[in-house]
Amino acid sequence: MTSGNVGHNQAKDALIKRLAHNFHNPTLLDEALHHSSMVGRNNERLEFLGDRVLGLVISEALMNKYPQADEGELAKRLSALVSRHSCSEIAEQFNMAAPLIHDQQNDNIMLSDNVMANLCEAIIAALYLDGGLEVASKFILKAWAPILDAMKDVPANPKSDLQEYTSREGLGLPSYKLIDTTGPDHAPVITVEVSLDNGTRVSANAGSKKKAEIEAAQSLLEKLITGTGEIS
Repeated sequence: MTSGNVGHNQAKDALIKRLAHNFHNPTLLDEALHHSSMVGRNNERLEFLGDRVLGLVISEALMNKYPQADEGELAKRLSALVSRHSCSEIAEQFNMAAPLIHDQQNDNIMLSDNVMANLCEAIIAALYLDGGLEVASKFILKAWAPILDAMKDVPANPKSDLQEYTSREGLGLPSYKLIDTTGPDHAPVITVEVSLDNGTRVSANAGSKKKAEIEAAQSLLEKLITGTGEIS
């Protein structure tokens, strides 16, 4: 066994402890840890399933936490909680990328929020397939508890907030453009660009055009507010 394999196995064992679940079928976790840059076996199918499992568990948690909230409020809270940013944060907290297997020619791949978010969702799917909804729910509710507890106000709508901000600042209306669609049909990666009349533009990718537009709007709004939006 090479030193690389030893390091990978040690990182994987440490991750299993953090997940607090001993896999009956270890190949599920192995599949979740194979990035899409790897030929053949990768975690794209698990990422597709994990996204749905996460949405289900968080939706139920929101229903229980906010019994008086209407569908619109619940949808806004859900969107914020299952966003690429939130999933990426969870992946970082649990150091999920330590045992990630990926194309060695692209060492920067683990720095991508999208890669980290996909990894998190793939691991959620592995937990679900190995232990059922109870196991997956236990992990999700524990991992997302701090975010749920910290969410007091209804999250803002990034696209509406961006439009309001640019109109107020005389920057015109933001324009959204579909840039690219990659990946398989069951797990597409949609890239959308949002731009302003002054040439400022930001792109983002997600599993759907709607989500990509939201991510792009949020990113551009943050850059404008912090004064780092002069990009092209």
